[in-house]
Amino acid sequence: MKIIKNSAALSQDYVPEIVLGREEQINQLKELIRVSDVSSTFVIRGNPGTGKTLTGKYLLKDLKEFNGVYVNCYVNQTDRSIVSSILDNPNIRLPEIGNTRSESLSNLLFKELPSKKNLIVLDESQSLKRSHGQIVYLLSRSKELGGPDIKLVLLSMEEPEMYLDRSTLSGLGRYNRITLKEYSISELFNILKSRASISLYEGAYTDSAIGKISELTEENGSARIAIELLRNSALFAESRGTFLDDETVLNAYREFSPPLDESSLINLEEDEIHLLRSLLELTDIENGFKASDLKNLRPDLSDSRMYKFLKTIELSGLVKKSRVGKGYSGGVENEYLLRVSPRVLISKLSLIEKSIGMSQKED
Repeated sequence: MKIIKNSAALSQDYVPEIVLGREEQINQLKELIRVSDVSSTFVIRGNPGTGKTLTGKYLLKDLKEFNGVYVNCYVNQTDRSIVSSILDNPNIRLPEIGNTRSESLSNLLFKELPSKKNLIVLDESQSLKRSHGQIVYLLSRSKELGGPDIKLVLLSMEEPEMYLDRSTLSGLGRYNRITLKEYSISELFNILKSRASISLYEGAYTDSAIGKISELTEENGSARIAIELLRNSALFAESRGTFLDDETVLNAYREFSPPLDESSLINLEEDEIHLLRSLLELTDIENGFKASDLKNLRPDLSDSRMYKFLKTIELSGLVKKSRVGKGYSGGVENEYLLRVSPRVLISKLSLIEKSIGMSQKED
């Protein structure tokens, strides 16, 4: 039995006609972007699956009067590669060091871009803090530097203060920052129902199955995970020649591993990668952990380093923080629940360790 009629609509690259659950934010951004010819920088922050990439791509699709460009900064982490992507020219040549490089970079950009109506979306922009490049400064200060009008949209899992320099931050107004919260169960249901109507054959699935997927992914609040589970459930039903119903969803969910962007781990330092691996190897990690568990693992870990680590993995979307009671002792403390399975995280960490020469020999 065929379930899927349009697999593209279940892809993470698909941009729908209406971005459900983000209409207010998109209308606000469109108004701000169109309001004047002055260069402006906007930051859209949120955890994975909250619609950052979709919002950025939708703006490019909807604001047809602009010269729009999308660049993923996790894939393109150097100034040169970002400029190459913006100008759609992989063969540009720039000096590798010194002020000459910066001047050549700005001169090339300012020469090739139109004088007005430029809309540039930099996704995964928090990835740039390790390259120490100048591209965000140049794009955000284009008009002041004698360049064209540029509307710059930064999509990030982190607050801008954690990766932007002071000169760039100073150009950010109160209304130039938008934080996307996790989707509610009703928003997930509406998103899934819309995607199902486009991607699946009518009569091949039930609304109850869509509701079940919404329930199973409510804790994460991630549309990305919800849509991926919808896709996996549809494939599961097709492979067994059955309808997509509640039971099929539950069977698919038992074998389901939520998608994880490697960029979620890019901000971890070497000792934090080791600490995360040790944490993931705890036998009951799927039931959550507390700061005291970290202290037991690493008694030498200072409070400042511990809370920096916890903040990093929270902002990266790897964990969800909640407040729980301390029992008879009274008071509350933070508990952290993994958003993805330990197995998936460990496999990603192994790849990162290998790529930077950190693989440890097994005893």
